[in-house]
Amino acid sequence: MAVKDTSIDPRLLKSATKHFKKKGFLGAQLSEICKDAGVTTGAVYKRYKGKGELFEAVVKDTVDSMNRILENDGSTDPRKLSDEELIKVWSNTEESTRLWYERLMEIKDGLKLLLECSEGTKYSGFHNEWLDKMSDIDYEYLKALQERNLADKSITRTELHVIITAMWYLYTEPIIHEMSDKEVEHHCKVVGQLFNWSKAIGIKNNNI
Repeated sequence: MAVKDTSIDPRLLKSATKHFKKKGFLGAQLSEICKDAGVTTGAVYKRYKGKGELFEAVVKDTVDSMNRILENDGSTDPRKLSDEELIKVWSNTEESTRLWYERLMEIKDGLKLLLECSEGTKYSGFHNEWLDKMSDIDYEYLKALQERNLADKSITRTELHVIITAMWYLYTEPIIHEMSDKEVEHHCKVVGQLFNWSKAIGIKNNNI
């Protein structure tokens, strides 16, 4: 009985990651991915239906991690929080920026693929869809503040989405541009000083 070559999958995924990152999904050639991995295209088709399914395998852990962020952030009912707890959710500091950055650095390779290289795959709209879901979650927190007259009631869900999108790029651009640790440290300080969520959404009783 033939012994299954268990070394193929890691080699294939590593090669695919490199080629997708360099040329994007549309530009990457399956034959080149296989050549770099030292496998035949037949070996690929035994495991995946094609290049699209191979890309999905490469980003699966990242997609799962991103979805867990939504699940974790959406697991709390904001209306059950105290005023102080609700207000604290919107505290943006150098420390919170760094925590977000460290969180995303754990999935940086897959995140770069999703953000820059997924055109032509089923994940081409994943970024915008994820931000839309995050906006829904954050809007529930904002509405809880507004219902208690603790935040500016004129801030709409659409406007909040625009603000969240801007904030997201502040978190992800250092990863896209592969900034050094020293550059990231400075970036976190700048973002902490530049972006004030409390003022952006008009929190009226910011006593934290």
